[in-house]
Amino acid sequence: MRKIIGLFALMIGLLVAVAASSAHFAYFEADRNVHIAVVPDDNELIDLRPLQPYAYISDNGMLVIDLSQNNPKWWELVNEEFTPGKGVSPNSTYVFEEVFGVSNDLWEGTPICMHITYSGDGGVRFFVGDYTGQEGETTLDVTIMPGEVVKIGMILDSTDLEEGDAIDGQLQFYAEAGVCEEE
Repeated sequence: MRKIIGLFALMIGLLVAVAASSAHFAYFEADRNVHIAVVPDDNELIDLRPLQPYAYISDNGMLVIDLSQNNPKWWELVNEEFTPGKGVSPNSTYVFEEVFGVSNDLWEGTPICMHITYSGDGGVRFFVGDYTGQEGETTLDVTIMPGEVVKIGMILDSTDLEEGDAIDGQLQFYAEAGVCEEE
């Protein structure tokens, strides 16, 4: 009797094993950890660094360029007996060298192509390094090698603006791996 029960159990076990091995995979669930810190612009692997008193990192971690009395550093400069300007003049062109820097501190050691654009009111153009009379670019593509910081300057054109108007807009940054393509 024990042999019959043993054989019966063995047959049921084989039947279950054969049925299980011919089934199709349907579902799998697992929990895993992901750790990504959201940090201010000046602590990123692709880093935006303010290089002038009128450029700063805001409380929410964004690069801001502010040539007005709304700049929180304006009053610090006044108290240090340096009187900063309160804006730009109408119908004028201003050139600001080394407004901010863009660095490449990626772990992969790969160059990046940074696309910098401006959208908003007034004329804003960009250039790399020292100003040598160039016209500037409305969209600037610059290759940043590993460990390098590229200094970006700005040309502000207030032509056709009057007192009380503003040059107000957004800078957009887009980085992709590799060297920028030549046009």
